[in-house]
Amino acid sequence: MTVLKYVEPAPMGSTEAPKAVTTTVHSYDIQQLRGLWKAQLMGVGMMAVMHLYFKYTNPLLIQSIIPLKGAFEGNLVKVHVFGQPAVGDLKRPWKAAAGMMGMMQGQGQGEIKTDKKSIEAAERAGRGGAKEE
Repeated sequence: MTVLKYVEPAPMGSTEAPKAVTTTVHSYDIQQLRGLWKAQLMGVGMMAVMHLYFKYTNPLLIQSIIPLKGAFEGNLVKVHVFGQPAVGDLKRPWKAAAGMMGMMQGQGQGEIKTDKKSIEAAERAGRGGAKEE
């Protein structure tokens, strides 16, 4: 099993220090899959409310296409389904997709850091560092 170490940024607006994370590639991929699954369920839930409660049918076709597009462009699918090597942009930990939250946070503030100096500083700070399973 390949060990993966990185520093997770503190949540936006909090005063917490960045968190050091030590995990395996398999556990990281499972965590990413769970995140994608939750996002898909949220979208389906919102569309169900719009359709069933508000009787709004216009975005249903678009909402059925967008998740497929997002899945085929996702790093998890590129690595595991299409068999692309995990180098360059596909090297774990993956950068979060740029969106409104990324623009609001500014440059460098919300990025996952993998350099040795940042990892050691976060581990010495005492927040994290334990292996997550």
